Amino acid sequence: MQKVHIVAITIGILFSIPLQAGNLTIRITNEKQEPLSEAVVYLESDQPISPPAEEHIEIEQKQKMFNPFVTIMPRGTTAMFPNRDGIGHHVYSFSPVKNFQLPLSEHETTDTITFDKPGVVTVGCNIHDWMVAYIYIVDTPWYAKSDAQGLAVIDNVPEGDYKIHVAHPGMKATTAQTRQISIVPGADNRLEFALEIKPEYFWRPAPQTDEEIY
Repeated sequence: MQKVHIVAITIGILFSIPLQAGNLTIRITNEKQEPLSEAVVYLESDQPISPPAEEHIEIEQKQKMFNPFVTIMPRGTTAMFPNRDGIGHHVYSFSPVKNFQLPLSEHETTDTITFDKPGVVTVGCNIHDWMVAYIYIVDTPWYAKSDAQGLAVIDNVPEGDYKIHVAHPGMKATTAQTRQISIVPGADNRLEFALEIKPEYFWRPAPQTDEEIY
């Protein structure tokens, strides 16, 4: 009986893995061919897909910064903005996709915001002008953010044709770069994108020390 039980588990694991899927690796650079982190990548398909699972996330306020700087989330996700500085912050967004304000507070707990429309939301702080975060809400389960090496990886993408979108908060273009791609099952599909970044675009200041915060 024990042997049959082990075989049944093994078969279940095998069938839980997509048999007609491939992995997608995207390398993203700036116009100087330097790796670009914090770029957003997501796939759209003409075929019916199951909606991505809704999530609950946190974008914290710490050392007078938002973290993460860039967040990708499925539509319907709820988010909180806990204040871990112990000083007053006033979180807001005037973005058409989601307009909200969280009252000035020194407390960690905040109201929960539900992001129920796809698009880009810019979040700021009315007290500290340099504090900014970007939220990309998508209608797909296939998305990723580039790391320090400029690489974004999406695993187990079903075989088929897709439109890939690549965007970045500092890019010159007002819309994402797009391209039609085909995913080959069992393959490590690779793409490269180069984005033009605004000269005046600045990265977040380094986290501040406790002395600078208070």
